[in-house]
Amino acid sequence: MTAPFRRAIVFAITSIVLSGGFVAAHAATIPDAPTGLSARTGESSAVLTWKPAAHATSYRVCVMVHNTSTTCVRSSGPLTTTSFTLTGLEPTPGTDYFFKVYADNGDLSAVSALKGFDLKESAAPAVVTGVTQRLGYSTLVVNWDAAESARTYSVCLMSTASETCLRSSTRSATRSATFTGLHPTSYDDYYYRVYAYNAAGVSSRSTKHTVNLPVAGVANLIGKKGTVARSFTVSWTGGLNAESFELKVSTSSSMTTGLKTYRSTGMPATATGLPIGTSYAYQVRGINGVSRGPWSAVKLFRLPADPATINVMTYNLCGQDKCVTSANHMKKWSTRKDYAGAIARGAKSGIIATQESHDEDTRFITELPGFGVAAYLHAKTLFYDKDLYDVLRSGGITLSVAEKKYAVWAELRDRKSRATFIVVDAHLQPGKGKSRDDLRNTQTKILLSRVADANPKDLPVVYAGDYNSNKSNADQDRYPGGYDAVLKVFTAAGIPDALNKAAYVVAPTWNSANQAINPPLKHSDHVDHIYVDPEITVNSWRVVLRLNRDNYALPFATDHNPVRAILTVPGR
Repeated sequence: MTAPFRRAIVFAITSIVLSGGFVAAHAATIPDAPTGLSARTGESSAVLTWKPAAHATSYRVCVMVHNTSTTCVRSSGPLTTTSFTLTGLEPTPGTDYFFKVYADNGDLSAVSALKGFDLKESAAPAVVTGVTQRLGYSTLVVNWDAAESARTYSVCLMSTASETCLRSSTRSATRSATFTGLHPTSYDDYYYRVYAYNAAGVSSRSTKHTVNLPVAGVANLIGKKGTVARSFTVSWTGGLNAESFELKVSTSSSMTTGLKTYRSTGMPATATGLPIGTSYAYQVRGINGVSRGPWSAVKLFRLPADPATINVMTYNLCGQDKCVTSANHMKKWSTRKDYAGAIARGAKSGIIATQESHDEDTRFITELPGFGVAAYLHAKTLFYDKDLYDVLRSGGITLSVAEKKYAVWAELRDRKSRATFIVVDAHLQPGKGKSRDDLRNTQTKILLSRVADANPKDLPVVYAGDYNSNKSNADQDRYPGGYDAVLKVFTAAGIPDALNKAAYVVAPTWNSANQAINPPLKHSDHVDHIYVDPEITVNSWRVVLRLNRDNYALPFATDHNPVRAILTVPGR
């Protein structure tokens, strides 16, 4: 082989080898590592970009949570572009994400440096509004309106002391939360806020709302006289959730007059500083913070008065001089008036029932300084000491139109003890014999009936007056068929003569009708009486006498001796 030919072959072979080597080298060239990595982020998305890499035919992206991770949480397939879009991302602790890009050329690849990126900070959703609550005795149901950009919600239930959630509702898209097993805790039982969360978990919170559990009503109220003066206590059942109670007291059943309110942390509640001898209406309700329970039904209680000791006199004045005759030589009223006044004042009676005391004729009030007229009708005058008593009501009673017989009455209240009672002043038919007794029988029955009508509160009653009846009326030798009609009617009604139940008596044998006679008549025959209801205690009874040794002192003040009784009236 010639040298030139051999050189030609070598050149050709070399050219072929070199040519084949170029093709192989071009197919297996390792691409450059991608550079210029960048992330354009949104609140839950990112667009990842990079610069083209030399010799790269495609790219792959690996997204990781940590910069040391070897696992891709998101990855792409082969990409022919230099960008990759991610959606549905959520923030993570620290840097949100890292990514790297692989440049591929066949089986060969190169990887970029790791690039971190953070999602765009998410804007909080709108604050929840339209919050409403529905309360039970131990439950709370909260509802609210949808908030813009909110995906889920949760309610934080707090104590009054801090913002720390005692309990939280499960976070969900539901716009309602229910809490059970609640109980009063303090002035305000609970607070709560409604939290709204967006897709990224960023939250906003509502204003703070207050919870005061409702209070159940109270019932079965019982009032009792208190151990403290001028007070009464009230107990009850019910009042669930109440931290305190309110007792309202009024002097009217409509709860509109004389209102007083008392607070109590428990039961019983006590109303104090009340006038005794008064009827009260009262109600109770429970209180829990600003939550008020319903008022109970109105109940009534009478705070009883203390017992009162009263001094009562009955006195026939003969003020129109009907008793004056030529036989008894009695003086005219104008002369006798001073004597009668001295006797009445000397007995120190605070209540004086007079008969035959026509106001225009007698003007007996002038003999009784400090007294007032409680009732007056047809010469029956009921006087009272204005320092000792108040007149609450009064009236007159017609016992017989034909016989012109009348009575008066007055409801009095003792100022000190506030005991309330009724005093009657009556003047019945005079004369002896059965026919007159029958008239007195009828008149007495009418008297009791009319007084009962005027006494719906069943107050104690004192019946004073000139009844013109005594045991001598039943003297059959003198008055055949006669009887003590007044005693008979009162006894049948269970109303005793004060003389018969007195603990102490003075001058019981001296007739109350002295008839302007000396020497005195001493037969224990009394036409002037004080009858009393059974609950009244009779401390003493006496015939009041004006004497000159064993005889009546002259001149006679009237043809009657006063009868006086000191009584104790029970408080009610």
